Amino acid sequence: MTTTRHDQGDTAPASARGCPGDVTRLYGTTPPGGRDALWERLREQHGPVAPVELEPGVHAWLLLDYQENLTLLQQPHLFSRDTRHWREAVEGRVDLAKTLPLMSWHPSALYADGAEHARLRTPIMDALARVDMTEVAHTVRLLADERVDAFTAAGVADLIGEYAGRLPVLVVNRLFGLPDSYGHMLGDLTTDVFGEDAARADDAITRMQQYFAGLVARKADKPGPDLATWMLEHPVGLAPDEVAYQAALMVSASHMPTTHLIGNTMRTLLTDDRIRSAHADARLSTHDLLDHVMWTDTPFQILAGRIALQDVRIGQARIRAGDALLVGIDAAHRDPAVRRGPADPGTGAAVGSRAHLVFGAGPHSCPARGLGRLVASTAVDVLQERLGGLRLAVPPEELRLVPSAFLRGLRELPVTFTPGSPVGRGSAPTRQTARVPAVAEEEQPPEDLLGRLLSWWRGLGR
Repeated sequence: MTTTRHDQGDTAPASARGCPGDVTRLYGTTPPGGRDALWERLREQHGPVAPVELEPGVHAWLLLDYQENLTLLQQPHLFSRDTRHWREAVEGRVDLAKTLPLMSWHPSALYADGAEHARLRTPIMDALARVDMTEVAHTVRLLADERVDAFTAAGVADLIGEYAGRLPVLVVNRLFGLPDSYGHMLGDLTTDVFGEDAARADDAITRMQQYFAGLVARKADKPGPDLATWMLEHPVGLAPDEVAYQAALMVSASHMPTTHLIGNTMRTLLTDDRIRSAHADARLSTHDLLDHVMWTDTPFQILAGRIALQDVRIGQARIRAGDALLVGIDAAHRDPAVRRGPADPGTGAAVGSRAHLVFGAGPHSCPARGLGRLVASTAVDVLQERLGGLRLAVPPEELRLVPSAFLRGLRELPVTFTPGSPVGRGSAPTRQTARVPAVAEEEQPPEDLLGRLLSWWRGLGR
């Protein structure tokens, strides 16, 4: 795995094949205020597309304007998601097994086109279609309440580390039909993957691979009413390792983006008086609030790239077949051509925010956008209902961004609130919680790959 570093918008000398002389690094130290100014500067310098450097000597193009990004997403006959077409890989400058995750290659729907993409994506879509969203809503509410129960008496919390960073992966783990302990383990591993310790991240990637391989092996042996079983049993006939990769895709596509959607939404409520007032007075629904945040404080800055299948011209840039183009979501949302005037005077919400690109577009659009919205909206509502007197524990300018050119969110969101009492575990089950499908915890994990992994994790004392 390549250690990803993140930039301050520095520029590198011209060495990009086919790129202009001013090449912006997307690695190095993240500036304290983020990259908002960088996107505007690049648009002024280069127009709708700018040359960037992903790693030393590894080049790509970053799309900046909204329409160009939308066109890229909607035209797979011109722009492939299969990074094996990438010139940097074809000519040996990049090892796809070790490069940045958004430019690597695995046998999952994310990296496929055409008939192969349909073969890999269909089991995901059909499995998600079998999920009872009413039951999932109860599950999400219960898990959110349990997370709040863990810190409500203290009157202080980190809403990223103790809440938003845990809830999405616990939900998906439940949908895989596993006890919550496996979800907590997976959450720890994901945190390590996105951490700044390269050795620990490499080990976490290996352990996560064991989680998905173990999940598929267990469900092949003991099927259940869950996503992994439904993909294994799908008539398309995916191989077990292909099911493992599709399950991994579900987690990677849902965990950190949903974490930062929750975190960015809570930051907005805690720092924008007009938005908070409109939401509290029911003039701005939670779902409209999420659209506003996805437009103005998107959890993705840059989305997985595409590879040009033929020579094209975008603005003044000559894109050659084999060049990589990155989807610049944050930059696209700041495109003056789609910024339709001031915010709504009644609520403060951005005009046109439902046109955001967070869930993608075209054949690779997110198949679980409904689930992601459900998790994020429930998470925000539970915090608003449960934590009275909620406020930031530090000045807004002291909030630290994650060191990533690709994700946009906070490392921590420290808050204070009026201490409360737990309402979940130990209390009489309500009709709502009694309906939640749960998997009993294991006193002694089975001696399969997944069970051994859980025993290893428990041995760490987490």
